[in-house]
Amino acid sequence: MFDCASAQWIGKRTEQEDVVLSLPVGNGVLGIICDGMGGHLNGARAAGLVASVFADCFSSAVELEVPQRMRHALESANQALADSQDDLEESGTTLLAVYAEGEHLWWISVGDSPLYLWSGDDRFQMTRLNEDHSMRPIVNQLYKQGRMTLQGALRQWSVLRSAVMGGELTLVDVCEVPLKFHKGDVVLACSDGLQVWNEILREPSYLALQKSADHSAQALVDTIMEQTKDMLEPRQDNASVWVVISR
Repeated sequence: MFDCASAQWIGKRTEQEDVVLSLPVGNGVLGIICDGMGGHLNGARAAGLVASVFADCFSSAVELEVPQRMRHALESANQALADSQDDLEESGTTLLAVYAEGEHLWWISVGDSPLYLWSGDDRFQMTRLNEDHSMRPIVNQLYKQGRMTLQGALRQWSVLRSAVMGGELTLVDVCEVPLKFHKGDVVLACSDGLQVWNEILREPSYLALQKSADHSAQALVDTIMEQTKDMLEPRQDNASVWVVISR
């Protein structure tokens, strides 16, 4: 049995460009987060279109295995965005889609929206499952090697190396072999507005999250948003989270 919920907060931005979808598909549940690119025109529209087309295509392609269904849905969503634009890549979005069925979990992602596993084996750590297609992992390595200044690294952290924009998809992370989804495990699909929240989590915060998760997925996402707002981050991005708990 799966317990799912989602929550969003506009943060310090003037417009909400994140889109979250959650729907039953077959014997499982599909969650999608798309983070529209604020540096491009119509980021919110791109996020909504890509999320909707992906959901429809994944739900209907029942003849394919899950990884192939995800690739098909991504390609269809990317083409739909291309067809909707006068100029190629005039708008774009990240995409993170997660499918849970039985005791298994799959995902596909393009961009920097993180997917975390909060396992019953370690209640004081969340493990990132998907690849980060921003410049963050690259510039962090360059900084550690002494080949880049801290300020230089910080300026490039949020630059994306891949996004859904209607053109060639240069980087795609697909889960080919399903992850074992144990009873009590929690998976969190987030927009990158929750990355700082994850990085500063401490034991008291985890204890509050655990109490909420024991109650319900809705209580958990409400607590996550409360903690995010309490950070008082002056440049807080749109923050969105979709949670699935295996019961």
